[in-house]
Amino acid sequence: MFKLPTLKQAMLKPIAPNYWPTFPALGFTTLFALLLSACAPLQKQPDPAIQLTPPSWPAHQSAMQAIDSWQLQGKLAYRNDKTSGSAWFDWTQHGDNFTIYLSGPFGVGTVQISGNAQAITLSQPGEADISSHSSSALTQRLFGWQLPVEPMRAWVRGIPAGSTAGSIKTFNQKGLLDTLLEDGWQLNISRYQGGPRGPLPGKIKGHSDKLSFTLLLKDWRFADDSPDSNTTPRHSPDR
Repeated sequence: MFKLPTLKQAMLKPIAPNYWPTFPALGFTTLFALLLSACAPLQKQPDPAIQLTPPSWPAHQSAMQAIDSWQLQGKLAYRNDKTSGSAWFDWTQHGDNFTIYLSGPFGVGTVQISGNAQAITLSQPGEADISSHSSSALTQRLFGWQLPVEPMRAWVRGIPAGSTAGSIKTFNQKGLLDTLLEDGWQLNISRYQGGPRGPLPGKIKGHSDKLSFTLLLKDWRFADDSPDSNTTPRHSPDR
């Protein structure tokens, strides 16, 4: 008569080993490499199109350097570690001579900064004029921080203020200046506006270790744009 094995005998019966499926050595190596590459972090490759100087840049830079007279209106906003503020500005430039009106800046009323490469004068209603050889020094005295007025003359045209060797820059897809690192300032330049002089910036954001500013460039005018373009500058830009 057939007898069923006892429970003890069933437990002592060896269990057939469970073998892993075998892979060829080359196939296993390839699979392992694929797994490692899938787990590795993706690294963004630099785009040489915006890091290399585009062929059109020298001609564009020369065209912007040739612009030495304008009337420009817009808004300036700033922020540092203690406070922030904003002002409307009206900037007239004729060669080395300039006049900048700041309307209602930071609680100090209307301010006029005018001068040339030799001397700069700060004027306020009811206050004695203050002169200096540096507009940055005047803004330090007025606001408690230095606004980089001198290099802004180049930045608003979308070009570096100094030599190419002294700046680090990248370009947008149209070959125009996109970012600029110069004299301790990191700039982002955008919103280019087309015109008879060529594309000019509409927005500039600047950042240093002590101050951040934003320039909104709203209205460019040039001497030969219209018959009445040489009229007295408007002190209160349109809002």
